[in-house]
Amino acid sequence: MTRFVRFWRNLFLTIAILLFIGGASGVALVYWEVTSTLPPVDQLAEYHAPIATQVFADDGSLIGELYVERRYLTPIDEIPVRVRNAFIAAEDDSFYRHRGVDVISIGRALMNNIISGAKVQGGSTITQQVVKSLLLTPKKSYTRKLREMVLAVRLERQFSKDEILYLYLNHIYLGSGAYGVAAAAREYFAKPVGELDVAEAALLAGLPQAPSRYSPFRHWPRAKARQRYVIDRMYAAGFITADERDAARREPLALAPRRGNYIAASDYVEQVRRLLEERYGETAPYELGLRVYTPVNLKMQAAAEAAVRAGLREVSAREHYPSALRHLEVSETADFLKQQAQSLGDAPLARGRTYEAVITDTRNGIVRARAGSFHGTLQTTPTDGRLAPVLQTLTAGDVVRVQVAAPGAGSTYNFMLDPNPPIEGALVAIEPSSGAIKALVGGYDYERSQFNRAVQAARQPGSAFKPLVYAAALDRNYTPASIVVDGPISFADNNHIWAPHNYENKFFGPTTLRDALTFSRNVVTVKVTVNIGVKYLINYLHKLGLNANLQPNLSVALGSAEVTPLELATTYTIFANQGKRPEPIFISKITDAKGNLISETTPQLREVMSPETAYQITSMLQDVIRRGTGKKALELERPAAGKTGTTNDFMDAWFMGFTPQLLAGVWVGFDEKRTIGSKETGGRVAAPIWTAFMKQALADQPILDFSIPPGLACVPINPHSGQRTRYGEGALLECFRRGTEPGAQQVATQVAVADEAPTAAMPEPAALDFFRSDD
Repeated sequence: MTRFVRFWRNLFLTIAILLFIGGASGVALVYWEVTSTLPPVDQLAEYHAPIATQVFADDGSLIGELYVERRYLTPIDEIPVRVRNAFIAAEDDSFYRHRGVDVISIGRALMNNIISGAKVQGGSTITQQVVKSLLLTPKKSYTRKLREMVLAVRLERQFSKDEILYLYLNHIYLGSGAYGVAAAAREYFAKPVGELDVAEAALLAGLPQAPSRYSPFRHWPRAKARQRYVIDRMYAAGFITADERDAARREPLALAPRRGNYIAASDYVEQVRRLLEERYGETAPYELGLRVYTPVNLKMQAAAEAAVRAGLREVSAREHYPSALRHLEVSETADFLKQQAQSLGDAPLARGRTYEAVITDTRNGIVRARAGSFHGTLQTTPTDGRLAPVLQTLTAGDVVRVQVAAPGAGSTYNFMLDPNPPIEGALVAIEPSSGAIKALVGGYDYERSQFNRAVQAARQPGSAFKPLVYAAALDRNYTPASIVVDGPISFADNNHIWAPHNYENKFFGPTTLRDALTFSRNVVTVKVTVNIGVKYLINYLHKLGLNANLQPNLSVALGSAEVTPLELATTYTIFANQGKRPEPIFISKITDAKGNLISETTPQLREVMSPETAYQITSMLQDVIRRGTGKKALELERPAAGKTGTTNDFMDAWFMGFTPQLLAGVWVGFDEKRTIGSKETGGRVAAPIWTAFMKQALADQPILDFSIPPGLACVPINPHSGQRTRYGEGALLECFRRGTEPGAQQVATQVAVADEAPTAAMPEPAALDFFRSDD
């Protein structure tokens, strides 16, 4: 019996040992399988997360951010304890007690998963979440969970609790593109993380579990309920008192308006982004955490945007352009509104913000519209209650842009039609003395089109190009008083006769260069170009720094070469800056995230024209405003010079103008090159935009006059004959290079081009007939 018992006891012992060895081997094998390819946790010590690049205006205001993950790394000691405690209470209240893994939480999560039949709960600690987000993948599996637990234990051995919490609070995704608490504080409350109170911190701490589901922008009731849960957890953990809990639950929360990457001056920031990509590569601006300082002035930028929008709306109303963006069929409308409702969510529409809406009904003189799940009516004219003419053209299914004028009952709103003119415009403002770009507008609305017409759209400038031609003439022995006969002239080419004509379709006889530019005479401009030579003109333009595609024919004199508003405005700064051409400056300075200087831009001025010629053209351009095609600019009520431009069939309207302090160029037209409207010239379309902008931009600037360089002699002349006369009524004080003034010596001050038509080869003669002057 004893031998029998001993046998079975040894057998059981042997089996137990074998099972233990087998189990231990299995566990070791599983452990090896799970951990053999684990990444080292010490790499987190040198981990560099992508950091948002920030762009600032000249006063230090943040105007834009470039990022893949919007994140601002914040030291743990700069994150308030109340913010840290809110996340610990919500995600891992035993954070400072466990060693990376909370066995009780894991057991509770395992039981819940078994009961539900699915992986519905993770039980992860904050340490595990750091491991998952920085070293592993978010894929849910038990193998990944084991790997995560092993790494969490290892991480706790090499990093302090505060170091782990630093990684967590700077890397956790909190919705709306915000990574980390600093980015979330700015996104949801527009304040630094250090200024968050308990109620605000609790709202953010409720987001990691499901940032989209608990988004306060889209699902406010859920977000608020989750916030209350976090507040209660903070109280239960002893992080706040009962009074603090109650106060936090009662505190009203004011969410910041939603914003995109570009907070202000969107066209400007987009141009900066392009320049950064050219300089550092395509991905660098989104990862390096640069601090980019620009010379943009937000007051001027706001004035530029307002002036362009108002000017385009005025043209649109005058020409009665259609208001609908497009038309949807009944089947398309339902899908459009469904997608829009998902995008807008259930947060109230913001007053003054622009939305796309679908016209749903126009019966009984009432225009009803819908944006997502929100309904509203479009306002009528305030005087007699009748529909405005622009509303009368709308039909059900039309998609329009509206602004919220006032909320109604429930989800009903009073909408105001945003004219959303199909016409586009651009404005660029430059400080001539430095080249600093102070404002930039690339279109009517950046949200509807990111194409920046100020720097990307090359268009024909028409008569706005003429001051460059006359500058070349002044440097070829012409003077502002030189006489050219404005009379018939023609050119033959392959049996085709081209005869340039003026906008007024008549000729004006002997004309001074000053009057020719003032009234934008095409015929005189062509004759001057013939006399100085096309080759000379093109070389002269290249010397000025104009890199447009300049074709060697007379059409270049009438503005056939396509230029961007920025190119033409930069060239005009030569006149405003006494012959010196500045390089345009969009970026003043770049530092890294810690403030260390990376690069700094200083003004680069290159003398490309004599001060005398620059002033003479400036003086002539002052006459364009005083008595020529740019009279609208007289409303500025300060010394200013400028030139209008209009091209074939009124397709492009320009105004380039400047004071001693500031130069601005305006272009208006359609992207597809069609007519703006009959008689819609640069003086009527672009000059009012320029004037409205300059009034605001220079409102607090002193009134200055253009200074006369010492190399000029100013004498009275007869404005019609160009000959010297006595001071008195009707005399014009004209400035000449010393030695060229009438009567100083026998210098040919009258350069007449014969009325007879020279026979000359004229490439593309038909095109020349389409360039106009502006009156």
